[in-house]
This record gives sequence, structure tokens and C-alpha cells, in this order.
Amino acid sequence: MNHADALKLLFPIELAGVFAQDTALEGVVLDEAEASAALLLREMFPDRADSLLPDWERVCGLTPGETDPLQARRDAVLRLLRSIGGLSRQYFIEMAATFGWTITIDELKPFMAGCSRAGDTLYEESACFIWRVNVSGNAVYRFRSGVSAAGEMLTWWIPYADLEALLNELKPAHTYVFFNYE
Repeated sequence: MNHADALKLLFPIELAGVFAQDTALEGVVLDEAEASAALLLREMFPDRADSLLPDWERVCGLTPGETDPLQARRDAVLRLLRSIGGLSRQYFIEMAATFGWTITIDELKPFMAGCSRAGDTLYEESACFIWRVNVSGNAVYRFRSGVSAAGEMLTWWIPYADLEALLNELKPAHTYVFFNYE
């Protein structure tokens, strides 16, 4: 039953003329409001958002690339909303793993008498603020019915520049990261 028929049932007499037309118009508006509410109920969760996804990205401070598929954009919002933060090596390794990259992190240590041995690399004292990220693997998104949008590429991978931007944004400000791609 549509809303126009439900409104007609509320009146004690049969409406005709202008009153029937008004009731029909009000019923159409109520039908549209119900459809809009159902859409909003679906869109309120970022893992199912489509038309409100740009709003989720704005709230999270994300700027998607022009060719980023819908799955990757939703995943980026979800990762940011679910992340709790951290400064440990394990946090950065897990963060990269959620994007689909496999990384290891080497913290460079300066050469110190009594601790270092012959044959160790000679790093200067400021090397303690430098860490190396060894990257292997790549995050790949494949087109999936019901999850991807029309017009997207069948296969898409997150560029390495996104990994570098992510880690440089999350790293402690006094440190420097350089990347080693295997």
C-alpha cells in the first residue's frame, strides 16, 4: 500500500476533486521520503556507502585518486575509522598489511663502541632517527559484482606513492623514512 492510499483511509468520507489531488500529491512526497530514508539507512555505514562516500572521505580527511575503485575508497575509510594508532614497528607493519602490502622495518643504529662489532655498518649518531621500510608485495583490487561500480577497471592496485604518503603522515615527526622496494 502506498502513502496516498493510506492517507485516504484516514478521512471519514471519500475525497474528490482538489482534495483527492492534494492527498495523492502528499502521498507521492511521503513515498519519496520513505525511499530517501531507506537509502540513508543503507548509506550511513561506510562499507556500503555509495552516494555519501565523498562525505565519509571528507570527514576522514581522505582525498581519493581519480581512478580509485569503489572498494579501495570504502576500505580506506574503514581502515581510518577502525585504526587506533600507535608508534611501534608492529603497528606500521599491520597498517601496511591492511592495505595489502608486506613490509619489514629496519631501525638504523649508530655504531657504538662496546655494543657494535667489527663488520657492522658504520652509521653516524643521527641514524637513530632513520628507519628503512622494505616493501614486497602489492595490494590488488579486482572488480567484483555488487561491490565495484560500473566503469571501473577490472584490476587495480594501490600505487607505492600511497604507501609512502601513509607512512610519512603517520610516522613520528622527528624521524625520516626511506623505502627499499624488493
